[in-house]
Amino acid sequence: MINLSPADLDAFVAVAETGSFRQAAQTLGVSQPTISARIRHLEAVLGVRLFHRTTRRVVITDAGERLRGRVERMVLETRALLREFREEAHLGRGRVTVGASPSAAAAILPRVIGEFRRRHPAVEVVLFDDFFGQVMDRVMRGEVDLAVSPFVGDETPFRIEPLLTDTVMLAVREDHALANRESVTLAEIGAERLISMPPESAAWAYTRRAFEDAGVDYAPVFMTRYALTLVNLVKEGVGVGLVAGLVAGVLDMRGLKLLPVADVDLTRRVSLIRARDRTLTPAAQAFCDLLRQSAKGL
Repeated sequence: MINLSPADLDAFVAVAETGSFRQAAQTLGVSQPTISARIRHLEAVLGVRLFHRTTRRVVITDAGERLRGRVERMVLETRALLREFREEAHLGRGRVTVGASPSAAAAILPRVIGEFRRRHPAVEVVLFDDFFGQVMDRVMRGEVDLAVSPFVGDETPFRIEPLLTDTVMLAVREDHALANRESVTLAEIGAERLISMPPESAAWAYTRRAFEDAGVDYAPVFMTRYALTLVNLVKEGVGVGLVAGLVAGVLDMRGLKLLPVADVDLTRRVSLIRARDRTLTPAAQAFCDLLRQSAKGL
C-alpha cells in the first residue's frame, strides 16, 4: 500500500505552481522545512525525483510533470464528484427507483410521481411495476430503493411501513343474479365462475388463504395478469372477479357493481417496503416522505 497523504500532494502542487519551496510554505501556511519534508517523503515513496533543486530555483522534472497532470485531473474529478454529492443532497440531481405491485402502480404512484417531478424536476424517477414476488426480489437485490405493495410472507429482511388499507371486493355485472345483494359470502363466490389474478400476485396468496380458512375451494376458472383485463372479462360475462378497491377507483367500472364480502375481512395493508440493511439516498428519502403524505389523502 502506497503511504501518501493529501498533505504530501498539497505540498507537491504548491511547489509545482509557485516554483518555490518558500512560497509554497507561505501558500499552505506551514514552515518551509515541512514542505521540504513532505516532498522528500513523496519522492521516497514514489522512487522518483520530482524537482531539480538549485540555490536559485526549483524546476519540475518529467516525472513531476506526469504526477502533476494526474493530480490535477484527480482534483478536478474530486471537485466534480463533491459537487454532484451536494446537488444530490439538495435534490438538484439524483435518481429514485421504485418497485410496485400492479394495484399500487396504478392507483397510488401516478399522483406521487407526478407531484415529485413537479417539485424536483432534476431527479429521475424509475418505476418497476410487477407482481409481488418479483418486486421483493428487486428490493433484496438492491435494484429498487423502495417498493409499494401489499406484503405476504417473512418480514425479516425488510422494513415494512403500512401506508394504507385496501379492501378486495367482488365485481359482478349489473344484470348478474348477485347484483341486487348488498354483500356476498365466500361460499357464494366459490359457486361462481371466478376470474382472478395469477399465483405470482400478492392478491392470489391473500384471497386463497381466506378461502381455505373458510373451507371454500379457491378454483378460478380464468386468470389474467392485469386488473383492466379482469374487469373487462367480467363486463363480457365470462365470470365474476375479485378486484382491489384502489384499482376499482381508477378503472372504468360502468356496468358493474362491487359487492363487499360479508363473512371474511378482505382488507389488506399496502406498505412501503425497504431492505433492512440499506439506507436511502436523499432523493429516495424525499420520495418516501411525499408517499407518506399522499397516502394520508387516500
